[in-house]
Amino acid sequence: MGGDRLDYLLPSEVYDTHVHVFDSQLGPYDPARAYTPEEAPLRSLQGFSAGISSTGLPANLVLVQPSPYGVDNRVLLAALQKLHKDGSRNCRAIAVFDPELISDAELGYMHELGVRGLRLNLQASGGEVNHDALINALEVAADRIKQMPGWKIQIYCPAQTWDVIYDTIINLPVEVIADHFGGLKGSSKLNTITDNKTNENTALEQLGFRSLLKLAEKSRIYIKLSGFYRASNLSETGYSDLAPIVRTLVKRVSDRLVWASDWPHTGEGKDRKPEDALNKTEPFRSIDNLLILKKLKEWVGNDEAWCKIMVSNPKALYA
Repeated sequence: MGGDRLDYLLPSEVYDTHVHVFDSQLGPYDPARAYTPEEAPLRSLQGFSAGISSTGLPANLVLVQPSPYGVDNRVLLAALQKLHKDGSRNCRAIAVFDPELISDAELGYMHELGVRGLRLNLQASGGEVNHDALINALEVAADRIKQMPGWKIQIYCPAQTWDVIYDTIINLPVEVIADHFGGLKGSSKLNTITDNKTNENTALEQLGFRSLLKLAEKSRIYIKLSGFYRASNLSETGYSDLAPIVRTLVKRVSDRLVWASDWPHTGEGKDRKPEDALNKTEPFRSIDNLLILKKLKEWVGNDEAWCKIMVSNPKALYA
């Protein structure tokens, strides 16, 4: 590696705010799942995290309940327990559950272990988003968790959805975490590349971007810089068409940005076939995480914003 390697490796006290654990020894998958993943146990996650760190130690991890487990959080909670046993003080998680069925005691137990929110994942199956159903789900979820200290709703949806749910987000009694660039896409995903050049204006003018920015400026949402490969096709250049999006977000809402690796890099909902869900194991993507970090550090542009995104913002978000 080059001599600048330490410049973009993860800093001390960093938070990786979106990672998954898949471990068949800890619990079964949901029979109604959209896909069956490979194994990705906690020890592999910790090894990955240490390998991209400037300290050689794993990050403060935020485990996110993946869709193949449905509302069964036993693997998530077992991983949290293991992290606590290993001495991790700042491990956190985002769970998935039915807000109308979960008890106060269950919420309290989750909070004690480090859960800090509820995930609504609209992209696992790759289907269209029912906006009325989403608005209702947001309102029901927010009403259920509003008494939990520091809890948020985490949502992954197409960027244009923010235009539709803007007023709902403004009026919720809890804040929202927008997964994977809030669903924003680079020019390569918007089909606006000509002669190997990207149209930056198209990426910045896509539907939903203004609403997303306004919600962040009003401190209603945090935006997660993660899943670069979900937002861009330009893997060889480190997803360079995302540069104008990152630079705009850093300029406008650096206090509302956090970073995540999205390990172990699951596939895309739209590529999944229902007949394969139970019978085939879906491989993880092969991702150059160091190149992503290098390019992200370049686009962020200054150490103050880098520290916010990597350390101080997530520390406040997942307190």
